[in-house]
Amino acid sequence: MPTRLSVVTGGKAASRPGAAKQERSRKRRQHLTEVVMQLIKERGFAGISVNEVAERASLSVGGLYRHIGTKNDLLEMVCDEINLDLLEEMRAATAKARGATAKLEAAIRVYWLRHWDSASAILVSYREYPSFSAEAKKRYRDEEKRLAEFFADLIRAGSISEEFREVDDRLLAYEIILLAHMRALKGYTFEGRERDDILEEVLELIFSRLRPAGND
Repeated sequence: MPTRLSVVTGGKAASRPGAAKQERSRKRRQHLTEVVMQLIKERGFAGISVNEVAERASLSVGGLYRHIGTKNDLLEMVCDEINLDLLEEMRAATAKARGATAKLEAAIRVYWLRHWDSASAILVSYREYPSFSAEAKKRYRDEEKRLAEFFADLIRAGSISEEFREVDDRLLAYEIILLAHMRALKGYTFEGRERDDILEEVLELIFSRLRPAGND
C-alpha cells in the first residue's frame, strides 16, 4: 500500500521543496477517500469497482493505481484517515492544559470529536475488517494500542498525583475508545440529541470513575 502522506501546512514547512506537491497529493487522496466512502455507503465495498471509483473521482484508472495497489487498498485508505495525525493532535491539546483532569479531558475531546465525525468510516472498518490485509490489521491494532496507551498514561499520572482515584488505567483507556465509537455502532440511540450534550455526558461518565472518594 502507498505510504501515507503527512499534512504539511503553513510557515517555513510549506516553503520546503516538494511541500506544495505533497499537499496537492494529500488533497487528492482525501478527495478519493470521500468518493470511496460515499460509494461504500451506497452499495457496500463488495459492490463497487476500481473503474467506478476512478470515474467518480475524475481520475483515469491508471491515475487511480498511482494511489493504490489493489481494490482493498481503497478500503484501507478510508480507514487510515480516521486516526491520521490524531495522536499528534491529542498531544498538542494536552500540552496546553494544566492538571491531570484538564489534560485527560482535552485528549478525550480531540479523540471523541474526530470519531464522531468519522462514524461512517468507523462502521465500515468494523464491517469490512475481514477484507483487510494482515499488514493493515496489524497497523490498525498498533495505532489503537498507541492511542490507548496515551490515555492510560494520562490516567496513571492523575492517580499518582492523587487527582484521580486508583483504577485500571488500561481498561478505562479502552472504554474511552469504545465510547467514542458508539455513534458508529449504535447511532440510532443518539437521534434527536445534540453532539455537545452527548460529549458532556460521556465526560461525566468517565470522570465519575476517577473522582477520589468523597468528591462524588
